Amino acid sequence: MQEKQSILPQALEDGLLLRWATEADVEAIAAFNIQQHSQDPVNEPELWLGDWVRALMLGEHPTTRASDFTVVVDEDGRVISSACLIGNRWMVEGVKFGCGQPELIATDPAYRRRGLVRLQMQALHAKSAARGDLMQAITGIPWYYRQFGYEMTLELHGSRPFFFTQQPANPAPEEVYRLRTAVSDDLSTIHALYEIECQRGVVAAARSLDFWQYAAFVVRRDFPMAFNLALIETPAGEVAGYVNYQQFGEQVNVREIVAAAGHSLRDIGLFVTRVMPQEATKQNVDHEKPIKQINFMLGGNHPLYEALDQQLGTGRPPYAWYVRVADVAAFLRHIAPVFAPRLAISAMAGYSGKLRLSFYRRHVEMVFERGQLLSVGGYTPVDYFDCDAFFPEQTFLHLLLGHRSLAEVRHMWADCYPRNEETAVLLNALFPKRPSCIRSLG
Repeated sequence: MQEKQSILPQALEDGLLLRWATEADVEAIAAFNIQQHSQDPVNEPELWLGDWVRALMLGEHPTTRASDFTVVVDEDGRVISSACLIGNRWMVEGVKFGCGQPELIATDPAYRRRGLVRLQMQALHAKSAARGDLMQAITGIPWYYRQFGYEMTLELHGSRPFFFTQQPANPAPEEVYRLRTAVSDDLSTIHALYEIECQRGVVAAARSLDFWQYAAFVVRRDFPMAFNLALIETPAGEVAGYVNYQQFGEQVNVREIVAAAGHSLRDIGLFVTRVMPQEATKQNVDHEKPIKQINFMLGGNHPLYEALDQQLGTGRPPYAWYVRVADVAAFLRHIAPVFAPRLAISAMAGYSGKLRLSFYRRHVEMVFERGQLLSVGGYTPVDYFDCDAFFPEQTFLHLLLGHRSLAEVRHMWADCYPRNEETAVLLNALFPKRPSCIRSLG
């Protein structure tokens, strides 16, 4: 169900006031986030957090402004809680939709357990729905955001390391590629390669050129979400791929690596393992702790892992995005174009009939004719078992987003099951497992 638009400002108990922020709040909210989110705010304040707030509130970010922040102030006007909503576009197999991203959520310890975050999440959800967003997604601490209707249903990070000591003793081959730092004019080329890469998973971030510009050339380089882009080229200047990386402590995190058509991902990957140590050596001159490894942060399963395999260390499993889909029927209607191609290559090609899904307190019916999805809507069951498959709470999101197979979901939740084998085959055809890896955005 969609939430009603929250009416702010809202007077709270003990003289507190919840309202939308303005540009006059920038420095107070920046200081508040440095204090609340730094590991050691007294001795090592993470000043980049303040710059991130300024970038979001003062128009540097392509979609987010001061008015997208909520703030709770006390009687003296002091910020004691805040949050924001970053506007994103995501896509399911090329079908784009709005995805609101709550971020920078914090409350002063003296004011916690009063429901202040819940009130702000309600306001952010309502604003996101008013924009037409069909999804909200957030990265965060374990369990916490489940209480606001979220489920951890998309991979976040996951990695395998390459240690510089693993370089072979024999001389490196004569390089057939070179690494060149990207400039603004390269963004359209990089974006085209990125969109091809997006086809590997079910869900991907639909980046605009404005967002590429912001992430690669506007935000501070030490922002965790900053893009450091480099093109991989042949000596003749032909683009063979690109890499998106960032130095972090004693390692270089590679968050995207893409090979252009006609170029081997193994060759591109091996080139990066050779050139990155050379780049690190240059940086290590003034670096207190030498850079020792490349961390390929490409999710739990990526073709590069297979391409390099034994040359990489043991993987670190992915964490997860929290995802919220308030109106599953509306989301299914929006992504309707993906179902006909899925059915066409499955054992259920040409399917005609109904698929009735029970979420126990809500029910959705999908109607198909000759492999085409004709309609999606709610329905009222005549009795408890008047449906084809049961999915308690938010468990259906695992299937919807390709995060888990039906068998895996059934294994985790005993009260999640199809009524018969034909329904199981149909669900597997409509919602195949094909994990996605979306890096943190903002």
